[in-house]
Amino acid sequence: MSGTLHFLGSADSKGVPRFWCNCPVCHEARVSGHNRRTRPSALLRGWNGETLLLDCGPDLHAQFARLGGPFVPDAVLISHAHNDHLLGLGDLLDYAGQAANSLKIYAPAAVLPDIQARFAYAFRDEPPVLPVPAGGLDVCGYQVQAFEVPHGANGTSHAFRFVSPQYRWVYMTDAIGVGAGLADDWLSNLDLLVLGTSFSDESAAVQASRSVYDVQEALALPWARSARRVLLSHLSHDIDVRRALPDRRFAYATDGLSVSLNSTVPRTGRP
Repeated sequence: MSGTLHFLGSADSKGVPRFWCNCPVCHEARVSGHNRRTRPSALLRGWNGETLLLDCGPDLHAQFARLGGPFVPDAVLISHAHNDHLLGLGDLLDYAGQAANSLKIYAPAAVLPDIQARFAYAFRDEPPVLPVPAGGLDVCGYQVQAFEVPHGANGTSHAFRFVSPQYRWVYMTDAIGVGAGLADDWLSNLDLLVLGTSFSDESAAVQASRSVYDVQEALALPWARSARRVLLSHLSHDIDVRRALPDRRFAYATDGLSVSLNSTVPRTGRP
């Protein structure tokens, strides 16, 4: 048994609906809610009962409230210091301060200076965010490692690889231009790949201005196609999740989706 992955948020940095927009997807998100989604975050619940929060964006408070009762993760893992992945850290730090820093929060060492600059008040004494150990973390029944990925116009981000005897998967929401060597090292033999794809097709956009894959690119990536299953997240208002994808191994993530990590059959509901 390898647990479940619960998508707390599956949107890009601006959320859906955009507060200023009334495009068909934003309109549907307001009226019916199939496309209503919050900034990216996910919760891993291991077979052993441990929980790991992946990123903590500005919608974290509301995402936790939707879980239906008091909840504190056992550990938190932050990929990079962009607002849509980080601004909920303030809520976690408030709790950690009251709970004698019992909440373990980790980020890649290269990300720590940016986090400290944003939350300087919390770093006056013992740092509340720890570097991911070189050998990775053992949590939720997985050996978890962070690896740096290109984030296009936005510099770099990090993805996370999870390995257990039964299951191997990667969570990578913010990346574009992943090279063959990086893919060979980190993205082979996957049971599940969670991949960020903000738009359906950005082929008309200036390449230098982009920072995340689009759906058409994802469908053609050899290392994505080699995964047993791919869930696309980090979705903008350009994407209507009610539309099926042409490859049955690919599907859209949605807020509230829970996926079993020991089978290929998704389920919905609380983690």
